[in-house]
Amino acid sequence: MRRGTLNFVIDLVSFVDLLALIGTGFIIKYVLPPGSGGRGRELTGGIGRGHIRELWSMSRHEWGSIHFYISALFVGLLIVHVVLHWKWLRDYVRLLFGLRG
Repeated sequence: MRRGTLNFVIDLVSFVDLLALIGTGFIIKYVLPPGSGGRGRELTGGIGRGHIRELWSMSRHEWGSIHFYISALFVGLLIVHVVLHWKWLRDYVRLLFGLRG
């Protein structure tokens, strides 16, 4: 695989992973907030009242685990991204600080 293609694939996967990270964070923060474990939270609105304990058959704790693994994948992709761009980063820092090497 060419380096430019690899950069594109890593960046695209990183972007999709970041969107998933945002999505799971939103679910944990707003759909299944702290304290939603055993009791859930009340829903108000035109539909009536109920309790949310799970979303798509997963509890807040399970969503937290997914969020963690997605974030670990993102850190790994970020490391690969930095490795692929290391020469550019090194040269740019040298140029920025007037270093020669």
